[in-house]
Amino acid sequence: MGLAATSLLAFLGGMALFFSNTFHLPWTGPARFILTGLVGPLTASLSAVVLLRLASRVPAAGARFVALAAVPAWALAATAAASWAVRFDEADANQGYSWFGSSTLLFMISGWITGTACVAVALYSLLASRRSHPVRLLQAVVLAAPLALILGAIMLMPPMVGTLGAMVLLVVALRQDMPAASRDVVPPRVVPREVVAPSRRVVGGSALGLLVVGLACAVFAVTGSTWAPIATDSTHAMNLGLAYGAFASIPLLVLAGRVLAPRLGPTTPWSVLLGCASMVVQGCAQLLGAGHTLQWNGILIAATLMGFAIALPLGGLVAGGRLTRITVVAMMGLAASVVGLPLVMMSAFLAPIGSAVLLVWALLAGSVRQPRLNS
Repeated sequence: MGLAATSLLAFLGGMALFFSNTFHLPWTGPARFILTGLVGPLTASLSAVVLLRLASRVPAAGARFVALAAVPAWALAATAAASWAVRFDEADANQGYSWFGSSTLLFMISGWITGTACVAVALYSLLASRRSHPVRLLQAVVLAAPLALILGAIMLMPPMVGTLGAMVLLVVALRQDMPAASRDVVPPRVVPREVVAPSRRVVGGSALGLLVVGLACAVFAVTGSTWAPIATDSTHAMNLGLAYGAFASIPLLVLAGRVLAPRLGPTTPWSVLLGCASMVVQGCAQLLGAGHTLQWNGILIAATLMGFAIALPLGGLVAGGRLTRITVVAMMGLAASVVGLPLVMMSAFLAPIGSAVLLVWALLAGSVRQPRLNS
């Protein structure tokens, strides 16, 4: 749990540096390499090895080798990324390359070989034992070589995948620590109450109206500059269309919350409230216009609110005491903001899709009685 939490905090720190206005400061580049290129993936790898060992999927000797080999593998990968960045800057300066900037390929190949050995040992233990030793070894190496390369390439990207992966590891580690009898069910914390979904006619009629409004906002965002006098240019039209689409998404979120409440449980109203707040902030940020100093900050706030809206229903997966649950759900909300960012930025174009899904659901539901749930 400690390793997974450390990994998640490292990826969150790297994500904050990546999206903040401090990204271009001299110290942020090395700090991000250390957080998302070494500390985050290394502690995530160690956490995964420990979980596999606790589940008796990897023998002790194999787990020790993987844990030890992960250190130089990720260190070489982070060094290769730093060497690439230095080489890029030296190419811009056009003053020749230093030994460090010229050694990118050497660091990359060394890290790839070490990472392949690390992953191959883990895969060898996970493959079916019915196969012969040479066949298992060959399969492990063939699978590990591209997988190690993919993991190294992911490290160079924005730390979104690593953040979500560390979050999954933390949840699994928390549930692994629970007694076996209580692992599947987390006791409810609220007084049971009956939640009833709205009728299909209400959902269908509302979804149809929201679909028309959502399509109008999306069309205005793309073509409004050619026919709407309030749009001075295509950028202004896009900002207005995204703002109107974000505001139009609010009743859609309320309707979707009503439909999903019997399945998601008592946290649904809070998730809907956070989602609506996210759309309000997103709409206001778009009304500020492209180039405004506060627009990007507003979008990041909207993404964070949407992340918490996504994370709240998943809180039932978290095991532990109240403080542990609150802390982990807060971390889940920050991690889910990597999903919330594209959701809020594309909300004007995603809203018609959501309305269409609700409309189809209402049409297919027919006269079937809506589900009820004691939550």
